[in-house]
Amino acid sequence: MEIPRWLKTEPVSHQPSVQRPHKPLFRGLFRNERFLDKTLCRVITFVEDTMFNETSSAQNGLLQMIEPRLKVISLLVFVVVLSLQKSVEGIAVFSLLAVLLALASRISLATFAKRLLPAAALTIIISLPVILNLIVEGDPLLVLLRFERAVNIGPLLIPQEIAVTRQGIGSAATLLLRVLTSVSIVFLIAMTTPPNTFLKTLSSLVPGALEPLVSISYRYIFFLVRKVEHFIMGLRSRQIAAVTSSTGRRWVASRIGLLFSMSIEFSNELSMAMESRGYRGEKFKTLNSKFEIKKNDMAWLIFAVIFCGVMIWKSLA
Repeated sequence: MEIPRWLKTEPVSHQPSVQRPHKPLFRGLFRNERFLDKTLCRVITFVEDTMFNETSSAQNGLLQMIEPRLKVISLLVFVVVLSLQKSVEGIAVFSLLAVLLALASRISLATFAKRLLPAAALTIIISLPVILNLIVEGDPLLVLLRFERAVNIGPLLIPQEIAVTRQGIGSAATLLLRVLTSVSIVFLIAMTTPPNTFLKTLSSLVPGALEPLVSISYRYIFFLVRKVEHFIMGLRSRQIAAVTSSTGRRWVASRIGLLFSMSIEFSNELSMAMESRGYRGEKFKTLNSKFEIKKNDMAWLIFAVIFCGVMIWKSLA
């Protein structure tokens, strides 16, 4: 029996060269990661985030003690009232309130700020054109380009000087602060409510067949996530050589189709199992049917009504 050629190949030395310049940490991390590793990392991150929400929602904090339906409705009303604010001062009040609620709910500000980074980065990218006088005219602070004369490109007028304006920076800062505050309030709902209870709360507010659908979906979404993890680990355990890009794409496409067919088959089996046990489309009892208001809920409701009333009056004044 002849020894395979790949077994005769000597391993490549991975010793770093002395003359090689130092590369940034994140650039090398994402460049050397393979597609399967990234997918597996995202799957594990999803499970970790869910477990972290369950841990943070179990803390003995302010928002954790509020009735879930009342908390969801009141915080969503906060987001609506926030959208009515036209001044930076009004938005800053909501930002301060979000920070105080996070502290009162025993949520780490470092973790809270880390979850806001993707929204902050996306908003900064979107708001970059706003700071130029191409969109918002105003007092120039920094001239970037200077032409001999203004240029018309269809309906767009490019001025003689392209500069960063003071009004543009104010508009971009207002947009950034508004988005971060809205996202932080939504994160407060998710981080102070158990995921299962949160989905049940949302489904209880929506009539029709969506309520049992959401309740069942949450129960079995982790089953499908675990299947994805098994797919990747099964391939990695049988892998000898590196997977090429074309082979990896074909494998991922086949796993997507397999997972979809498995979910359809699993839903049919689940439906037949429920019907065999007497289910005929009755309403699920996801939460207590009685909307019990305790002292903490009443105090929170009074605060929310007064706060929203004052902020609406300030925005209309």
